[in-house]
Amino acid sequence: MKKVFTSFSVLLATISVYSQVLTQNATPNVVSSAGSVSCSSQAEGYSSDNSYYRVFKLSDYGINYDYNITNVAFGVQTASAQSFPVSVSIHTLTGTSLPTGTLTAVGAVVPVSVSATNNLGMVNTGTNLTRTIPSGSTFVVKIWHDGSTAVPTQQFFMGTNSGAQTGPSYLSSTDCGGIPPTATGTGALVNFASAKWVMTITGQNATLGVTEVINSKDLQIFPNPVKDVLKFRFSNNLKSESIEIYDLTGKIMTSIQNVQNVNEVNISNYIQGNYILKVKATDGKVYIQKIIKK
Repeated sequence: MKKVFTSFSVLLATISVYSQVLTQNATPNVVSSAGSVSCSSQAEGYSSDNSYYRVFKLSDYGINYDYNITNVAFGVQTASAQSFPVSVSIHTLTGTSLPTGTLTAVGAVVPVSVSATNNLGMVNTGTNLTRTIPSGSTFVVKIWHDGSTAVPTQQFFMGTNSGAQTGPSYLSSTDCGGIPPTATGTGALVNFASAKWVMTITGQNATLGVTEVINSKDLQIFPNPVKDVLKFRFSNNLKSESIEIYDLTGKIMTSIQNVQNVNEVNISNYIQGNYILKVKATDGKVYIQKIIKK
């Protein structure tokens, strides 16, 4: 049976939400009922040798220390009825992007059990994964599944949604033309621009053990891009205890310490470019967002 890249839609209405730390999704932890893609045989009901990737450069998130990953969560658009494993692995990337560069595995593969009960929801590695990414690194999260040889065969489509993403979603498969990791919406996947993998990574400063929540919808910033005054607010009744803004070299531009519920910063004197906002909240976590000065 010929295997081709196909999309898949399901008619379910429930959504599971799992708390996130680092994500490239504008609407994290929300999984749509359509838009995914995999190498598969729809006639025989299986997906075949699919690897789903996202690439994270620590410096893009203002992380200038060893980063300890403790959990990976990813969306499931559709999965077969019976429970089966999907593999999660972490790699460092030498180079700037896929498919170029060299992937080096960090630790062993971690299996995550999925089934139809997870459709349109999130699954995660739980306490089975702890990986330390060295400061200055770029790392890759890879989700892999092959249901073609299982008995009975299995089908898995990675969760996606239509929201914006701050980095590409990649897919590779040896069974559909042997394509290397390719960004959705380009090359062999040009017709699948809607496939934007829903994925979140929980991690800590490996030295201090401080949880940093990156691109969280709990911290809302506006306007962004910003010309003069950057405003922000928490959506969950948290208050700010400190505010720091860094440029992309790690230089601190603004530091406001030991304040309660400050919710704006004047950055009119900054030059145009990208900066990192870090807000420590009353829950002890540091919330991080990238801002653009225009």
